[in-house]
Amino acid sequence: MGIFKKLFGGEASKGKTEGESSNFKAFDKTDYNTLKELIEQHAGLSFEKQMNFSDVIRSSAWELDMGKGNIIFGDLDFPIQIIGSLSFNDSSWMWGWANAKSGMPENLLVQSNQLKEIGLKKNIKELTDGHFNVAEGFEHKIGMMACGLFKCKSYYCANYGQGTLVVTIDDDKIPEIDKNRLEKVLTNFPQLIGAVDLNHKNTFKNYLIDRAFELNISENKIEGMKNGKVLTAEFDELNRLKSLNGKL
Repeated sequence: MGIFKKLFGGEASKGKTEGESSNFKAFDKTDYNTLKELIEQHAGLSFEKQMNFSDVIRSSAWELDMGKGNIIFGDLDFPIQIIGSLSFNDSSWMWGWANAKSGMPENLLVQSNQLKEIGLKKNIKELTDGHFNVAEGFEHKIGMMACGLFKCKSYYCANYGQGTLVVTIDDDKIPEIDKNRLEKVLTNFPQLIGAVDLNHKNTFKNYLIDRAFELNISENKIEGMKNGKVLTAEFDELNRLKSLNGKL
């Protein structure tokens, strides 16, 4: 699955006058009742975190030290939580909590078990079924969802040949996202929706909330304001992104 797609372009939107700024207000994330909604709440910022993490590890191969609970890239090691795994043989997903035969240490399955608890509480079947078939890109959706939900620095999909192990990573060696670099939204969001099947409008709204924007939302448009600068995204009737511009 190619992550880098051709970016959207367009002319910068006109700046807002002082009076127009009153149209913007802070939004909180709404409650979720489905896995899809939960993924859309966290995909934007988590994708940016993973791009940030890729700059840290560059092209280094990975190793896993299950005893220490670390994933290793060259001379860098990071503590992990194991979320689950994707099998390439039958395109099936198995949660870490359901993979009893693997001998994974319980201390590495804390987040995986918490996801099961959320599924039981919210009646989300995908979080309580231990093993099921999935569509392409599911492992990245789960990685982004877990990364955001548990406020981790990144997630990683570790390809071991027969499948992919999805882990979350939280370590101070990974830089925080600079939420004042608003131009990152203009480049990262088109890459995200080019790589993963998501509701563009819902995902964009939650991405801007995570980046502490004030929003002005209409039927086919979301404007975000921060530090006096405005980003404007327009969507079609199916909530697909038509244009993304900003005056920065």
